[in-house]
Amino acid sequence: MAEEKGESSKYPLHRNVKTTWFYVGEPATEENGNIPNTSSAWDDIWLWHYGGVDDPERRSGYFPASFKPSENPFYVALPFNDLDEKGNLKEIAKKIPWFNYEEFKKNGSVLKNRWVKIIKGDKVAYAQWEDVGPFGENDFNYVFGSSHPSNPVNGVGLDVSPAVRDYLGLKDVDYVDWQFVDKDEVPPGPWKEVITKTPVSFFNFPEISAETTWYWQLQGELRADIPAELYDVDLFDTPKETIEKLKEEGKVVICYFSAGTYEEWRPDAGEFKEEELGNPLDEWPGEKWLDIRSENVKRIMVKRLELAKEKGCDGVEPDNVDGYLNDTGFPLTYEEQLDYNRFLSIEAKKRGLLVGLKNDLEQVKELSVYFDFAVNEECHAYNECPILKPFIEQGKPVFNAEYDEKYLNDEEAFKELCKKAEEEGIRTIVVPKELDGSFVKSCDYGEY
Repeated sequence: MAEEKGESSKYPLHRNVKTTWFYVGEPATEENGNIPNTSSAWDDIWLWHYGGVDDPERRSGYFPASFKPSENPFYVALPFNDLDEKGNLKEIAKKIPWFNYEEFKKNGSVLKNRWVKIIKGDKVAYAQWEDVGPFGENDFNYVFGSSHPSNPVNGVGLDVSPAVRDYLGLKDVDYVDWQFVDKDEVPPGPWKEVITKTPVSFFNFPEISAETTWYWQLQGELRADIPAELYDVDLFDTPKETIEKLKEEGKVVICYFSAGTYEEWRPDAGEFKEEELGNPLDEWPGEKWLDIRSENVKRIMVKRLELAKEKGCDGVEPDNVDGYLNDTGFPLTYEEQLDYNRFLSIEAKKRGLLVGLKNDLEQVKELSVYFDFAVNEECHAYNECPILKPFIEQGKPVFNAEYDEKYLNDEEAFKELCKKAEEEGIRTIVVPKELDGSFVKSCDYGEY
């Protein structure tokens, strides 16, 4: 729809500004300064708060085709941040026309979620300011004054989302007019269908990388003598005091739980409904597949994530997240599994937890951006390790366990295994299938 493009009386109109587009979840490339848009200048988990990758090609109207976002798909980036690199308010930010301490205390920023009016010809769109850039975060005189953008890289002064791009019909590089508007000046339109209210969100996630070493034990008395940097332990059976002690020793602690199956011995087993329980798992007595489409199942999983947070876990390993490939007793589809796994990732990250993708190799390409690491069983034995490359390419660890005990006594076979693991960038350990701590032989730290 066409709208009048008269100027607001409060804020200057920036004319003929060079404009490009970007999107939530955009991978790191030379074009965006090798910075992935999974986080923003004001939100460490922007991708997860938004609800997923804002795919610029697969659209449903002004929304991504695969989900309805939890935040406004009409968003922009401008090259000024009111916070410094430590998250403190910049002194110059007090000169922002609408600055006030109450808004800053409430939101953590006086810029995040601010409304902007963008004009192209006879079309006008409105969007919220959600990130900083391109190529600059101190261009006060341009953003709030009458100067031209000082961007020395490509001269761009505004980045817009795919929704803004499509509404205004912008080319990859285009020119628009823009100005700030107060929220009561924003008219009805598709930009009001979902309004972003998320405040500044910074999380203290532990650092892990593709080089992080790991140990995995889910049964028996937990061993404390393993020189791995990351321990993967059972959520329910590991006492909070044990988790605290591991963290005091500098370990990253990941807590395991099954997100796709019912286990009759778990303390919350009584919360599942009979109709949510499917076929039993072979070789695992007392365990049945779950109907992951159920809202009650999702509620229970959120409670488990809350328990992980309460116990001090740094992250979680949700298991059995490939039910769609198994005889579950439910007609689960690829898309339903994708939605469920994305749900687990989003809910974990919202609670400040790292989250790993367990197996589910068929969906690695689509899900690797949502998960901080991968846990796999026997990718060397089945020649499946290359499928996990998307994690490695993003600098994320792939933790792999092999169960063949030949590696305990055949040193040549073990050396060959570790050579392949090193070539593929995978952190491989050999452990008993019972995961009871009776032995571990690691390509990184040896045998214990």
